[in-house]
Amino acid sequence: MKTKTAWIGLIIVSGIFTSWAKEMSITQTIASLNADAQKPGGEERVLKSISASTHVPVATLAKEKASSGLSLGDLYVAHALGNAAGKNFNDLVKLKKQGKTWDKIADDNNVSLGGKKVKKMANTTATPTPRPMRNPSSQPTPDQSSSYKMPMP
Repeated sequence: MKTKTAWIGLIIVSGIFTSWAKEMSITQTIASLNADAQKPGGEERVLKSISASTHVPVATLAKEKASSGLSLGDLYVAHALGNAAGKNFNDLVKLKKQGKTWDKIADDNNVSLGGKKVKKMANTTATPTPRPMRNPSSQPTPDQSSSYKMPMP
């Protein structure tokens, strides 16, 4: 019973850690981009970098930043998740302004920051694999199964 409890605890802790690590990844990306933007000439460099990564023109990014009030890091995340999920930038910004985290938005759309689809574990139950039945007529008879014959008493 103690082993079962330990396994359950381990599973819960690993789930929390995985969620935390993913949150840190998005948070770190946002913080890194925002820190780079604070350096001299940084905002222009960051906008060009976001443009190259998301294929959105720099002028469009600048307008979106001004109208949405997002930081450059948030701007990047919104476009990266939008591109991966096939969603409109404005729709994702609306979700963010409603209080959803970028992680929650990514999870809801089954994507990650890198744009790859996240494989969610489905609730699977074991199902038996059907196996072909042997044809009884193709079964060898005892005296046909081997060339060795037992001596008769």
